[in-house]
Amino acid sequence: MKDYLDSAALKSAARVHLFGSYGVTVRAYIWMNSILFIMTWLFASMSNSGAGSFISVFIFFAIRLLITGIFMSGVAYLYLNIISKRPVYAGMVFYGFKHQTDKAAMVCIVQNIAELTFCLPMLVFYMMFRFNESLLLVILLIGGSLIGLVGTLLVRVFFLPAYFLIHDFPDYGVLDIIKLCPEVMKDHFGRAIWLYISFIPLFLLEIVSLGAAAPWVSSYLNATMAAMYMDIMRKG
Repeated sequence: MKDYLDSAALKSAARVHLFGSYGVTVRAYIWMNSILFIMTWLFASMSNSGAGSFISVFIFFAIRLLITGIFMSGVAYLYLNIISKRPVYAGMVFYGFKHQTDKAAMVCIVQNIAELTFCLPMLVFYMMFRFNESLLLVILLIGGSLIGLVGTLLVRVFFLPAYFLIHDFPDYGVLDIIKLCPEVMKDHFGRAIWLYISFIPLFLLEIVSLGAAAPWVSSYLNATMAAMYMDIMRKG
């Protein structure tokens, strides 16, 4: 049986590799999320003002989603380099816009569709609750929210290696990357779920700090997930 690193060891490895690189990762986080925030603000302004048709708003939202996926490819590339002890710079977050762009966008679409599928019960019960605030709908809404939360976590664990695989296997197509995800995560789903759960206190810290801690928490989380991916691939 292979001796894979546990959650504590993965986090420790992430902290070691991040030492001296937090300035890079924080800048990358700020650049990426500033661009996405501006796009979200424009999308919200368009929706609230009634400007543009439903189709144009949908197209704008789809573009924003695709750009998020491309950014996530750059994020994966950045943290792969950090964990591999290679030189890094904040501009690596834009790496996905020059390399494997179509694959990153398609992976993002498939992942978001899967997450939305699990969230549909919650959305349906919420719309019903707006018109009928009954106890039954409250219970159904809570149940739907739990389904959405657990389902989203499972989807994210399934797709955890996807953006890393895009760069490690540049000749693979999108379907090949998606098919490879469960093979990589085989026997590691429980470990990955526990790893996500262990970050809950830091997610709460983000909320308490009104988002001020987000760049550091995100850096820590991404480095830990990259460390897990590398641990699986090196010993798998």
